[in-house]
Amino acid sequence: MIFVTVGNGKFEELVQKVDELVAGGKIRDKVIIQLGHGKYKPRQCEWFTFKSPLTPYYRKASLVISHGGPGVVFEVLTLKKKLIAIPNRDRTDPRHQVEYLRAMAKETSALRYCDKVELLESCLNQAKKHRFGQYKSPLCTIPEKIITFLK
Repeated sequence: MIFVTVGNGKFEELVQKVDELVAGGKIRDKVIIQLGHGKYKPRQCEWFTFKSPLTPYYRKASLVISHGGPGVVFEVLTLKKKLIAIPNRDRTDPRHQVEYLRAMAKETSALRYCDKVELLESCLNQAKKHRFGQYKSPLCTIPEKIITFLK
């Protein structure tokens, strides 16, 4: 099963593209989509607007396709799931998710960065060959730095 999540906003382009790929036989897996506030209702996929938590869907999924929200990205990577992350440029700052996801893709092989929705089919094909690594969060030294600063 492929689980697609757009978070708390909307990401119409992504939802429409996934629905189109399923309709065209490019995606053959079962697909469940979390739509958020989106208006487009998929015809080829199961969907819902909001549920909490999404963890059961992440756990059941063989692949997660997500917007570039850090909360979702870290949750999926912590669960050791395969992830394709696509920046939602319609959110507040169009560069924010792009910069974050590019940095994450350089840091770890645990996710595949897909720059644009139009490239999703290609990204899915690349993901089939990609060796998804396990995400290892960097060592946090903030507490030590705060203690040193306070001394």
